[in-house]
Amino acid sequence: MKRREFLTSTVLAAVVSTVIGKASGLLSNVAEAAVVWVAAGKLGYKEVSPQAANKKLCSTCKHYVADAATPGGGKCILPAMQTAMKSKEVHVKEGAYCNMWAKKA
Repeated sequence: MKRREFLTSTVLAAVVSTVIGKASGLLSNVAEAAVVWVAAGKLGYKEVSPQAANKKLCSTCKHYVADAATPGGGKCILPAMQTAMKSKEVHVKEGAYCNMWAKKA
């Protein structure tokens, strides 16, 4: 291999690895942005619970599953909410409330 070919291939490899690194970073940002949050009004959903005094919050609901990846929120596994939001994975705020609240056992 001639010196010029070697330098060309080395520079090309560096450019390709940089582009791939940036593309993977963009893909991880897209995955983070793909979180589906429940819209206000769906099944009476409110981001601030009017029933907080009665301890009726999403975080105390049997349909709530804590999620370390979403600080201040978690997943709602209620099928009706998933259908309403047209998503298999729906996130809610810990201090929120909806009409389908049910006490954890």
